[in-house]
Amino acid sequence: MKHNNHFLILIKACIFSLIAATASIASALPSDQKQPIYIQSDSAISDEKKGLTIYSGKVEMKQGSLSILANKVVIISKNNEVSKIVATGTPAKYEQTPSAEKQPVVAKAKRIEYSIKQDRLDLYEGASLKQEGATMLGDKINYDIAKSVVKASGNDSSQPQRIQMVIPPKAERKQ
Repeated sequence: MKHNNHFLILIKACIFSLIAATASIASALPSDQKQPIYIQSDSAISDEKKGLTIYSGKVEMKQGSLSILANKVVIISKNNEVSKIVATGTPAKYEQTPSAEKQPVVAKAKRIEYSIKQDRLDLYEGASLKQEGATMLGDKINYDIAKSVVKASGNDSSQPQRIQMVIPPKAERKQ
């Protein structure tokens, strides 16, 4: 019985963490915040003292139009508030529809960091960001969600990778 209580506390803490995290996304569908959060993974660990909740193994998180698919998702909390969500995978994928009239924003990378207070999405290693038909590829992409500002860079190796941008003709962007 005591084991079940710890499991229920873990689940409640995880759901609270995700509600707090997704509620601050300024450019999300308003209905997303009112939707239930679904999480599936092979395992979950919560360490309240360290402020960490870790989901591992085929992690699927969904709330309304928000979807995160990854091998591992770490939720970092400070003072009982979620400060960052880190998703890793081969690649990890983040998708969310900004508004009813817009296409989903799709981000992929080996590591995706979503900083809650800064309302910022940072993509590392094999990063791609697709929005309104345009695609940006690079080693690192920073997306300031609130300001709708995207910055991209290649890698710093001896054979630098350049960023790539594909912008479709105007007629194809709204499809």
